[in-house]
Amino acid sequence: MTTWTGGSPAFSRPHGDAYEELVSRVYITAVRLGRPTRDALRNEGLRDEEIDDLTAELVARELFLPGIDPDSWQVAPPREAMTRIADRIERRAAMSRATASEVEQLWRAAVGDGRVMEAPGMDLLKGVQDIVDRVRGLHRVAEERLWWAMDASAASCQLLQQAADDPDLLSIRPGADVRVMLDTALLEDEAALRFMERHEAAGHPVRVGNGIPFSLLLCDNRAALLDLSRHDPLGDGSLEARRTGPLLAIGTLLDEIWQLCTPYRTTAEAAARAPGSRAPLDQRDLRILNLLTTGASDQLIARQTGVSVRTVERRVRYLMDHLAAATRFQAGVQAVRRGWV
Repeated sequence: MTTWTGGSPAFSRPHGDAYEELVSRVYITAVRLGRPTRDALRNEGLRDEEIDDLTAELVARELFLPGIDPDSWQVAPPREAMTRIADRIERRAAMSRATASEVEQLWRAAVGDGRVMEAPGMDLLKGVQDIVDRVRGLHRVAEERLWWAMDASAASCQLLQQAADDPDLLSIRPGADVRVMLDTALLEDEAALRFMERHEAAGHPVRVGNGIPFSLLLCDNRAALLDLSRHDPLGDGSLEARRTGPLLAIGTLLDEIWQLCTPYRTTAEAAARAPGSRAPLDQRDLRILNLLTTGASDQLIARQTGVSVRTVERRVRYLMDHLAAATRFQAGVQAVRRGWV
């Protein structure tokens, strides 16, 4: 503990959580005072040594602004100031997780621990919850790029449901290059549909692909995550990588998946792009055609459009005839070429 001495009893500066609690108490006191001064803080039972230390700390954290004279301060608007602090804490937490394995390696080398560790910059993840936490953390720190391909893994489904309950959970900073790719199997999930529509509304391109093999996420040039929880209930083998080689490889793989996927558009947008003079289809047929281009099965299309499988089969045949297509795939290609979807 650091001790100040002078005319009054010594002030022993606490450390760790005790210091955080003291800073919080003084901050709340200052908020209550409105315009804290040295005299007002003295009246709250604080000594000059405590006031000097704690106000300097609060200024450093941008919770206080220096006043006109050295014995007065202004309280920064709490909502803005506390949001900045929360953002810094989240970034430090993400960085701590990102560097934990390297620091562990340094420590083991220093103490002579001979146990075999995983390669630096490659973290094996410890279950579905660890995968979920890592994905959320990478969303918080992404600044330039966030590409995410999702299969119907346990972690993806859990994240989509959480995002349905809290739309800000997987928010991304404005200006980032965002690509969202979902496996066709997720079209059966209402939470996934809401997630895609929110991204479209935010101007982020969304694509759908049939048979995405596993979930992948790339965050800037700092980290990539491989989620294998669809293949193993515990997500065994899932990992987070921060090495240049894996990041480049995963970025290339995600770009390939992107090229193979089909743009997803809501029924309303498809209708706006295909007026009657160009596509003599009602909204239901446009919706069926849109799902058809993603590789969705007749059963899935029936569930999404609220009609019977037999009706879907009839409408698909009509669409194939109208587009002069011999296969469902050809029908999708023709629809995209004509700008119908």
